[in-house]
Amino acid sequence: MPASRLVPILVALSAVVQACATSRPFDRSTEPGGRPLSPTTAGAVILTGEALSADPGRTVLEAIRRVMPQLRVMSWSEVNRCPRVELRGRDSMNGSSDPDVYVDGTRTADTCPLVTLQASEARLIEVSPLGITSRPGYPSTGHGLILIFLQRADTTGSR
Repeated sequence: MPASRLVPILVALSAVVQACATSRPFDRSTEPGGRPLSPTTAGAVILTGEALSADPGRTVLEAIRRVMPQLRVMSWSEVNRCPRVELRGRDSMNGSSDPDVYVDGTRTADTCPLVTLQASEARLIEVSPLGITSRPGYPSTGHGLILIFLQRADTTGSR
């Protein structure tokens, strides 16, 4: 194709691209929570302070559900009575769609810590539906990621 025939095509393509451009930011008011996510958390929800200690009887799962109503408990395992949790939706393949759960850096075998730990025992809970975190040492996962950091007694030995 001669170069003289390409020029009108490129001009037309450029006009189409310019017509599709927008200067308005994406409206996130319809997303869960009604507010845009912080760009530094990669979509993670972080619970600390009052969200964890408000009700001493609340489990970690109940604390997470309070701030993330889109979290679904689909059923309960018949073997160990752990919740089957979905942060992102069910896989099309057979198997678990449970997020990976870590307690103080150790990956758990199931989601039982979500119901066996009281929220008031934790100092921080990070829930990432996208399954990624900026914290080193945690691999990405397709089903989501829940990091639980427990409160520790003061070991500095101040007298």
